[in-house]
Amino acid sequence: MDAALIINNVKRKVLQLYTYKVISIKTFSRCTKLALIFGIYMDMNTSNSLDSFVYWIKPKPPYVKLNTDGSVGLLRAGAGGLIRDSLGDIMAAFAAPLQLVDVIMAELNALLMGLQLCLKIGVTFVWIEVDSLFLVQIIKDGVTGNAQYFYLIRKIKSLLNVLNFDISHIFREGNVCANLLANKGSSLVGYEEFDILNLEPSLKGMLLMDKASLPHIRYG
Repeated sequence: MDAALIINNVKRKVLQLYTYKVISIKTFSRCTKLALIFGIYMDMNTSNSLDSFVYWIKPKPPYVKLNTDGSVGLLRAGAGGLIRDSLGDIMAAFAAPLQLVDVIMAELNALLMGLQLCLKIGVTFVWIEVDSLFLVQIIKDGVTGNAQYFYLIRKIKSLLNVLNFDISHIFREGNVCANLLANKGSSLVGYEEFDILNLEPSLKGMLLMDKASLPHIRYG
């Protein structure tokens, strides 16, 4: 299972389908940049492409990257996240159910659990990446105007005080691994850390995409 070989085979097959008119330019009407990856050139001025690419970027040593996410549905909520090293290899992953809360509370809980896991495995240089701009602002500015978040933020800040950290925003399309874990967390009975040598195939695939610096497509 060579990732690069599989990707090249897919690209060649798509180009063949286009060459033999099985698919057409219309197939890529909203995906001009994706078409270019397959070697299909379109008129950038006449196309109505609204897509963009989102990349998960590897951290530089000595930093690791912590991605977390919260998931809130009609009847259940969850938190999840993972830690990866400078090669893009997974070091640890977790998921947990939450009491039904709002999205910000779920995001805060996920971040708290992720920071606790960082300290548990002994890493102190952490690049935090989340898909909530509001959460980034909370951590950087420390002001929310909402009393219910106060104690969670205080716990998070106390952990950040013993870490060398940076925090940034990534679009949800680039945070798919953490999102998958958060969704899984909503169906668990309790907090769970996963065996990184025995991960679900869907998560393995997403991890390989990120490690290979392959883009995630963002529409609109």
